[in-house]
Amino acid sequence: MQQSMENFKKTLDEHHEWPCDYTFKFIVPGNSLIQLKEMLEGIPHSEKDSRTGKYTSVTVTIYATSADEIIDLYQKTATIEGLISL
Repeated sequence: MQQSMENFKKTLDEHHEWPCDYTFKFIVPGNSLIQLKEMLEGIPHSEKDSRTGKYTSVTVTIYATSADEIIDLYQKTATIEGLISL
């Protein structure tokens, strides 16, 4: 797991010039949406429910100063059951 995070950080650093805007896209089951929103408190985001209402797509754009900020948010949200990060 550690090696994959190192690779991800390297890729982020190669493709982004910090600081910059970075957009996250999450798909979350309806019953876990509140948990995600609590983690995103104070961070602007948009939501769109799926056609059936079982899932919600959440788009978040942050102004990041380093790849570490991106990795931290991905790791934090990875604890939410059923969440898919795109």
